[in-house]
Amino acid sequence: MTYLEWLSAMVISDESLRDSYQKVLEELYLKPFRWIIPTDINRAEDGEVLRDIYRDEMGLPASASGPCSVLEMMAALALRCENELMYDPDEGNRIDIWFWDMFENLGLDRLDDWHFDSVEFDKIMDRFLDRKYDKDGYGGLFFIEGFGRDMRKIEIWYQLNYFLRSKYLW
Repeated sequence: MTYLEWLSAMVISDESLRDSYQKVLEELYLKPFRWIIPTDINRAEDGEVLRDIYRDEMGLPASASGPCSVLEMMAALALRCENELMYDPDEGNRIDIWFWDMFENLGLDRLDDWHFDSVEFDKIMDRFLDRKYDKDGYGGLFFIEGFGRDMRKIEIWYQLNYFLRSKYLW
């Protein structure tokens, strides 16, 4: 199993759904994650840790690696969300739910393999990475209708926490 296949299986557990989004998953994997808020470097570091987990699981030696990709960052954030914030043994592993929330909020769900458009993908990524999404997070990872703060100025980790509270905990 390649690293991309491993990441893809982690974030989209349904094989047929995963097969429908191979192109966008590949593009997310190729797209370097960049940040404006200095503490978002933590999200990149979490993404890079996934490489070590994969190598350990597959029994592979350590190898050189480049910058964290958007897919790695999103996968690591979904994993951290599950393990540190939303863990519920009665529910089981819900990494795919947390990932899919981000995927839909970005608008990537419109870009399945039959409708993939690289220009649209680049627009979505630039809007997200340059924090050009709306103040309430619309167009970013986490949209909260009527949110009273500017999501563009909030670290991704705290955006996640606000989002989870608004969608799942209230």
